[in-house]
Amino acid sequence: MKARERLLQVKDIYDHPQTEADFIEAIRDVVNIQSEHNDFYHRLLAQKNFEPAQLKTAADLAQVPLIHATFFKYYVSLSIPEDQIVEHATSSGTSGQKSQMFFDQDSWDYGQAMVKQQFAYHGFLSNEPTNYLLYTYELVGGSELGTAKTDQGLLQYAPVNESFFALRYNGHDHEFDFWGTLECLKSYEQQGRPVRIFGFPSFLYFTLKQMKTLKIPPLKLHPDSMTMLGGGWKGYADQQISKMELYQLVEEMLGFSEKNCRDGYGSTEHSVPYFECANHQFHIPIYSRLIVRDVASLAPLPDGVAGFANFITPHLLSVPGISVLMGDLVSKHPGAECGCGISAPFMKVLGRAGTSKAKSCAIAASELLKG
Repeated sequence: MKARERLLQVKDIYDHPQTEADFIEAIRDVVNIQSEHNDFYHRLLAQKNFEPAQLKTAADLAQVPLIHATFFKYYVSLSIPEDQIVEHATSSGTSGQKSQMFFDQDSWDYGQAMVKQQFAYHGFLSNEPTNYLLYTYELVGGSELGTAKTDQGLLQYAPVNESFFALRYNGHDHEFDFWGTLECLKSYEQQGRPVRIFGFPSFLYFTLKQMKTLKIPPLKLHPDSMTMLGGGWKGYADQQISKMELYQLVEEMLGFSEKNCRDGYGSTEHSVPYFECANHQFHIPIYSRLIVRDVASLAPLPDGVAGFANFITPHLLSVPGISVLMGDLVSKHPGAECGCGISAPFMKVLGRAGTSKAKSCAIAASELLKG
């Protein structure tokens, strides 16, 4: 699997032309590995008459048999022995089936390396002691929530001075602690250290909105402070504001530049991280490829047309998550349309398709705000 490892050695994490051959080889390698170690995936390949040798160009990636993200809500399909599982993450909906993802040490380390490479590329690695505000679930012993694990993992890219979870565990459930969050922010302002704010954008918005409602004076956090948000506004679409409105509100009420405000995209079922560029677009890193598919026929669609997101990655060895069809509606665009200087294509996330009552982690989190 040398091609898969070589992808992690490339500093320009958006250089698709330089890495295309390695990416295709890595997909071939991982398809072979999954076929050898996973009976379900082996049968799927046979049913679709797919051979890894068919993969010769980027256009051939659309032939890789896909698995719908919903599969991981109902089935555990391991490609490794159970005793090799080192991490088990679940989506955090409060009702309905939860997606589960399992990681062996290699897959977990690979995921951590992808995140670190993106932090480095965007200039957010730091050696300065930093304070953290996490708009996510306070970790409890044995917690497997994917969002909590993700945000906890982000603490490693700048040394932790202090950290605070806005969704506090009360012994039975998690609840949003506005007053504790406000006191945390005031303390961080007085300390004068950089602050990193991670988690659900809805909670950040409600914090800032409540500050304005209560006529609490704006704070002035360290100029090197940043946000890395993710999870969307599902469940509060009627109160959602645009990303730029939120970023400008951050600049107004917390005192650091909107250029340091970034959104993140990821999921339990497809664990490759996507970071916004300085122009706030989600470019596709070299660790994955995006195919946008027609919602009826699942045929690949051209740039600019909305459809289901189908992500392809050689990331996981533990489960057959090579080609995953998401319920998210997206459109793909040439990198040049962004203007930030990154040549890789970018996606616009347009929303979640369907009317299922199954709740994502963002819906579950937003429910904590009710009342």
